[in-house]
Amino acid sequence: MPEIITYTSGGISIRAESYAPAKPANGAAVVIAHGSDGVTDHLNGPWASMMREFATDFAGRGFAVLLPYYFDRTGTEPGIPAMQSMFGHMAAWQEALADAVTFAGRRVALVGFSLGGHLSLRLRGSVPVVVEFFAPFLTGLGPAPAVLPHVQIHHGEADRLVDIANAEQIASVLKEEGATADLRSYHEAGHGFGGGKPGDAEARRVSRERAVTFLSAHV
Repeated sequence: MPEIITYTSGGISIRAESYAPAKPANGAAVVIAHGSDGVTDHLNGPWASMMREFATDFAGRGFAVLLPYYFDRTGTEPGIPAMQSMFGHMAAWQEALADAVTFAGRRVALVGFSLGGHLSLRLRGSVPVVVEFFAPFLTGLGPAPAVLPHVQIHHGEADRLVDIANAEQIASVLKEEGATADLRSYHEAGHGFGGGKPGDAEARRVSRERAVTFLSAHV
């Protein structure tokens, strides 16, 4: 079971789930960024279960894992309130995630889901590795960083909420910058890999294995 800890961002106390690494620890950390539904299972999918599944697997491979509740920075409720206030709060949420990276240590990777994937990409200059799942392009990725990260992208071909064209656009921008962009698409998998699409269960399993391998190689 994770431990609930807090760190500070913008003078606000931010809660986070902390997963201790299995021994022997590899000395690296993973910060997981949730999407607009927060760390919940009851809105539009089994988000909390999926992220905790990933966190437990990462910790089992020797990574320290932090899952920050970055909506605490703005006091935003997950779901519709987060969607409605997204553009007004984006900078504060991004800063809360940046502070989580600082809190986590020196060798840190970002793993983001949906909105969290977008925010992670915008922080790509602060970490050596970003793994994102079904992220929207939204307002773009921001300025190219001085130090280019390794990026892995996971997206379902049957995603009706965030079309796979977003993943292709993200990969194109990253490649133009000169960054590594490993795009993995999943046939018949929808947004979140947790719904009723035929390929969801397989995409969830395979993407997690690929993410662990990618992190282990580059963090």
